[in-house]
Amino acid sequence: GRLDSIEDFLLSKGFTVPYQLNSLEYAMEILQELYDPFENASIVLPDNESQKQNTKQSIVQYRSSRITEISLLSRRFWKIIYRTRQLLLTNILEALIVGLVLGTIYLNIGIGKEGIEKRFGLFAFTLTFLLSSTTQTLPIFIDERPILLRETSSGLYRLSSHILANTLVFLPYLLLIAIIYSVSLYFLVGLCPSWQAFAYFVLVIWIIVIMANSFVLFLSSLAPNYIAGTSLVTILLATFFLFSGYFISKESLPKYWLFMYYFSMYRYALDALLINEYSCLLNKCLVWFGEGTVKSCLITGGDVLDKKGLHERQRWFNVYVLLGFFVLYRVLCFLVFLKRVSSSKR
Repeated sequence: GRLDSIEDFLLSKGFTVPYQLNSLEYAMEILQELYDPFENASIVLPDNESQKQNTKQSIVQYRSSRITEISLLSRRFWKIIYRTRQLLLTNILEALIVGLVLGTIYLNIGIGKEGIEKRFGLFAFTLTFLLSSTTQTLPIFIDERPILLRETSSGLYRLSSHILANTLVFLPYLLLIAIIYSVSLYFLVGLCPSWQAFAYFVLVIWIIVIMANSFVLFLSSLAPNYIAGTSLVTILLATFFLFSGYFISKESLPKYWLFMYYFSMYRYALDALLINEYSCLLNKCLVWFGEGTVKSCLITGGDVLDKKGLHERQRWFNVYVLLGFFVLYRVLCFLVFLKRVSSSKR
């Protein structure tokens, strides 16, 4: 048929063309990657014995293995990210430019009372930037949602394969963002001069962005549209930041709001960055009292951690909690989509 009838044909077959692709490209992709592996997918209806529960359930049998599905879907995600060049370049340039700007603002941050305050401000802004910048992937997730629901409900592939493929694609992509941001910022500011500390810093930044990516993915499964999703992300991130301990300490929070302190993603990320930095300065005097030869140390790096209720032993605890948030939001997203797919089959 004609080229302008391809999209109508795809819609009649249950396929929705992603906005990143034209109808011809998507048709070729479906034929090459999805059609053949799932062509013989069949639906096995329960026999009379299975109808004892008085339900009309169908069991979808998939011809392709889970590994094949994940491989094909991963290639599809990579193509979507590559074709969305504006988003790809924007994220890379944002990480580079913001890192360099912050690096020049906090250049050779030094020690002393002013250095302590600057470190808190730097880490707080870093978290705000990293978590808020992940909302840029929200339109991709929301536009992909009807396609996902249509294809999984028709038995083309497993929902879990889609979630796993999405995760595998975004892990290296966000690692690149974390490395670019860390390299452009860390050494200009003059943070802890240790390669172990720098590696830990990159790790924490990476976990923060993949956790935020999972958070946005989860909200995209709930939000009815992009505007509502953006509003929801903004409100929740602002709430988490408020209860992170940066603006108001844990001890100053009303008891009925204390639970939010433990649910705040910002809190664990901020604690991880502070522990990493001040563990290098545990015995270093940051603030002196007195003049000339008669001086005494008022504040060491260890004192800063003690005042925040932190200890070097908590270094990996915060990382594990952040990873827990990453997994939790992926699981919640899977459950929401599972409910939607089940509802669409009725």
